[in-house]
Amino acid sequence: MEYKGKKTYIVMVATICYALGGAVAGFLDWGLAIPLILGALGLSGLRNAIVPELVKPAEEPERH
Repeated sequence: MEYKGKKTYIVMVATICYALGGAVAGFLDWGLAIPLILGALGLSGLRNAIVPELVKPAEEPERH
């Protein structure tokens, strides 16, 4: 199985790990960690929703 957008998902996982690790270790406040996590999930969701629409082949016009 091949995933498209590997770099996007790697950045998402790295951001979530950074936010969770920082909040649990006490380096980040939970008030900052939660928006980081939600932002990473939201951007990866946008990428997943937008890119298939951009890659879809255009329909050819009807010829009479």
